Amino acid sequence: MPHELFEWQERIKAVEREHSATRLATERLLAEVERDPTILALESTIRVRDVRFASERLDGTYIIRLFAEFETGLRLCWNVIRGRDPPNRTRDLLDGVAASRRIPHDVLSQSHVVREYRNALIHERDELPAKIAISDARGRLCRFFSFLPPDW
Repeated sequence: MPHELFEWQERIKAVEREHSATRLATERLLAEVERDPTILALESTIRVRDVRFASERLDGTYIIRLFAEFETGLRLCWNVIRGRDPPNRTRDLLDGVAASRRIPHDVLSQSHVVREYRNALIHERDELPAKIAISDARGRLCRFFSFLPPDW
């Protein structure tokens, strides 16, 4: 596991790039399948509706992945800096790191917005909070990380 701020920010950015590549591939596949549905014949278990459904849920899937990278980095940072296990609840982890690193409240708040959106996606709540674009989520989480020490 990396122990440098730059490496963790790069991991988060890599998830965003992977999302972009997958978005492009999914859109191209959908366009091709709509022109010629027989191209899925090689993969007998995949239907056009499966590709469409994957495309519709792609952003949510990558928000979850993006936040997982962020949370993993924060937990490692906590462990290294404080010398003990981080709190179980992610809310407490963010609040604790923000307090110890004097992260401005607006930066903490924006990270909590991403966390809450991720939670709503994972737990399939009836009402989702406002949608967050991948690039926006990445920016919010990398901004939070920018207040951490360069090496940990």
